[in-house]
Amino acid sequence: MPKPLTQIINEVIKRETVDGEPTDFPNDPGRRTQYGISEKANPEAWADGKVTKEEAENIYRLKYIEGPRFDTLPEGRFQEFLVDYGVLSGPSYAISKLQEILGVKADGILGPITLAALTRRDLNEVRDRMIDNRILGLVRIVQKRPYQLEDLFGWIRRTLEFRCYND
Repeated sequence: MPKPLTQIINEVIKRETVDGEPTDFPNDPGRRTQYGISEKANPEAWADGKVTKEEAENIYRLKYIEGPRFDTLPEGRFQEFLVDYGVLSGPSYAISKLQEILGVKADGILGPITLAALTRRDLNEVRDRMIDNRILGLVRIVQKRPYQLEDLFGWIRRTLEFRCYND
């Protein structure tokens, strides 16, 4: 049964949150973070020194679902994975990786050509190939930035959560 977008957002917040409190890990390039909303990428949300859950929900909806058009994807685990991939790596990057797997021009925009190509493919197969690609990409990040090794296990575990399900 597909999940409503509000539930997908709440699950992202749960994965991104450390006790609901702001974090400020020295190796986090996003600087302070609360509910997964970084100060660097969302300074307006941090203007008063904290991010509310409602602000986080709105940012996820606008920047990570409606903006990249992930709400136009078929509902189910594939959609959930693309939203999560977009949160972790940026929506445009996630879309580009999807486009590479689909064999269409990788421009980072989820348009009609990409959506049409997606209808001709098995979503579970595409998702699993993207999971493999994401894990290899995470390992490459740590190769370039060894100080992020402490994050690698959590990133891979988070990614593999999506492999075990079928739409």
